[in-house]
Amino acid sequence: MKSPDQFPAIAQALASDVESAASDSKRLKLRTLLAKFGYEKRSDSNTAEITKALSEAGLVVNPPLVRYGDNWEISTEDWIYLSIAKDSVESISRGVSPPRSWNSDGWFDRVASLLLRTEKEVEIKFAVPLLIRLGYSEEDRFDGMPVPASHGSRGSTLVIDHAAFNSQLDALKGQPLMTIEAKRDSYLSKTRQLHQAHDQAKSYCYWTQCDFFMVTDGQSTHVYRVGRGTYDDIEPLFECERQDLKLRFPELYELVSKESLTSHYLGKLSSTEEAT
Repeated sequence: MKSPDQFPAIAQALASDVESAASDSKRLKLRTLLAKFGYEKRSDSNTAEITKALSEAGLVVNPPLVRYGDNWEISTEDWIYLSIAKDSVESISRGVSPPRSWNSDGWFDRVASLLLRTEKEVEIKFAVPLLIRLGYSEEDRFDGMPVPASHGSRGSTLVIDHAAFNSQLDALKGQPLMTIEAKRDSYLSKTRQLHQAHDQAKSYCYWTQCDFFMVTDGQSTHVYRVGRGTYDDIEPLFECERQDLKLRFPELYELVSKESLTSHYLGKLSSTEEAT
């Protein structure tokens, strides 16, 4: 096994290789990636170490290397795509509109008066119905998703309120399209708490290599794209109060619906160039 002190140089060499690609993206088998870092088998600790090294070298890994709960979503024979981290939202599908029936049950008319007494009610009564209207089915949603992470020499497990997938598309197996963090009613009205929620949700994206996250307290909903180059940036792509959600839902749908984000991630996995 190679020393962890060598990992930054290994990751930087991979980043230089990817930068030479016409599409700023290259692929390699997971077993090959593990071998480059001196591992024959994967574990929670070594996949976290590799994720950290690649992220610090400016690379995004899709699908992510880490395990969700008890299961590895991908095999060591699956392709892993390395791409240069970008802050641009140009890859998000434009012109995507919600179906005509998006408010056929009147949920958006009732949402302004919803009583949300606890964080769990924000999840059940607001976040989950909103995800359904963004096109994510029950099968697409992993609620309370545990993810191993690394903090220095210590391992830990993060629990993500909701992770949204495209469970019907094998090409996106194991790739979260967006993570969602729910907070108690009006939690985000205080700047310090908004920053805390933002940083917490952003850390989930770091380990799951997910580009988008949503933070909501039922009153206010914020959507961000993780920008590795401007990691401390807290300006949202979308910010909306609950009473305005019906008016602005088409805008939200265009940004982070299952349809839009499926197109975004498929674009990242289109390279046929192999990393050396």
